[in-house]
Amino acid sequence: MTSGAPHIEPDWDPAREEAEAEARPDRGRLLWWVLGSAFVVVAMAMTIWYGVSATRGAVTSTDIGFERNGDLEIVMIFDLTRPTGTAVTCTVTAMDGSYARVGTKRQTVPASEEATTRVRAAVRTTTTAVTATVADCAAVD
Repeated sequence: MTSGAPHIEPDWDPAREEAEAEARPDRGRLLWWVLGSAFVVVAMAMTIWYGVSATRGAVTSTDIGFERNGDLEIVMIFDLTRPTGTAVTCTVTAMDGSYARVGTKRQTVPASEEATTRVRAAVRTTTTAVTATVADCAAVD
């Protein structure tokens, strides 16, 4: 059947459409990846900002060690970090072998131009203490 009519290609070719779809990226999926990545970056930045701002100006203590001065006294050694020029009161607790509290002392640390100060607090005890720790510290108004 050879007719002189021109050959017209159909408007829709499923094989061609499938090849074109595989050749270009899925724009919807790419958009969600971009939005998800942007959300993660913003969330991380906000978390870091909050963490830094929450600890700025905070009073913290770091236990260094202790020394026993006889059976009824223990000296707690700790580093105190606070904003310069801030007086602080810390509660030091001495404990026996079963971690029962055997002595407590409120240690006042005067204001200083140094941000970190090493403090030695002697705590009198009712029985022999085997350890001590800083329970809490707060700025004095």
